[in-house]
Amino acid sequence: MDRGKWPDKLRLPAPIHWGLLFLLPLGGAGCWLFSSLYALPAEAWQLTIYPLALLGAVLLVPVNWGIESVKWAELMPWARMAKRTRQVLYGTAWSMIGPFRLGAGIGRVAAVKPRERNMALRAFATASVSQWWCTITAAALGLLCAKLYLPGVAVLVVSAATLGLYFGWTPAFWTWFKHSPFSGHWGLSRRIATVRRKRALIFSIARFLVMLCQFILLLNAFGHLTDLTHQVERFFLQGQGVALTWGLTSLAPLPAFGDLGLREAAALLTMESPNPADVTAIVAATLTLWVINIFIPAIVGLIWQGAAQRQDKTLRANLGA
Repeated sequence: MDRGKWPDKLRLPAPIHWGLLFLLPLGGAGCWLFSSLYALPAEAWQLTIYPLALLGAVLLVPVNWGIESVKWAELMPWARMAKRTRQVLYGTAWSMIGPFRLGAGIGRVAAVKPRERNMALRAFATASVSQWWCTITAAALGLLCAKLYLPGVAVLVVSAATLGLYFGWTPAFWTWFKHSPFSGHWGLSRRIATVRRKRALIFSIARFLVMLCQFILLLNAFGHLTDLTHQVERFFLQGQGVALTWGLTSLAPLPAFGDLGLREAAALLTMESPNPADVTAIVAATLTLWVINIFIPAIVGLIWQGAAQRQDKTLRANLGA
């Protein structure tokens, strides 16, 4: 027997393996949500909605996906912006059924022309790594603000190593790492020109800040931490909680229909909720963010891509007639 390979007899059957990988985190998140919401008094569900904050979050949706589309166009040049936007939104639809953002990658690659698919793989790897770096860096800062210094420094070390690998640092262990199952398609991002990787990172930071503003606006739209009269303190606690929420969900290998359920559980775990009304405000804000930022763009992407495919078929049929 080859000592370098895991014995086949010791492997779990595929249904059990995938069940543990996906259903176990989802079950844990569901139990946490149920235990947190079941004991709430009835008055906690009487939400007061502040429409201006809700409108502000909705108006930032095209800004959010506009930045992502510009980043995708930067990494996938020589095409119209509308086409790149359609590919991004179509990938959003696929992201709801794939773990580790692989669904979004499959959707985007499937939406481009066959001759562009190798370049699309590299572009998606670059876009994903740059956005993931923003997430874990913000999570590290959130941990430090929460005075959790040891895990905060540990995540900062991961952030620094990720940034180095992203810009072409080649440590001695890279030969092993790029062939390990942990690296995914990170090696592909190194084939993109450095100047384009820098621009992609800038766009990723801008998009993260937009999404952070959206989440904070939605928390205030549903009356989160209204007992705090000092707005700076409230925004600081909300921003810290948002960063930690995304840090937790970025580590979860779960499709869960676009992190639905998992993100709510992570938000309740990381955000301040001194009153029962704050708990329902967190859940309402998280669900609303999922609807406006993932579900609706996914529907738009499916419809837009379907219309484009029908148009292409009609054009080919007319040319062949």
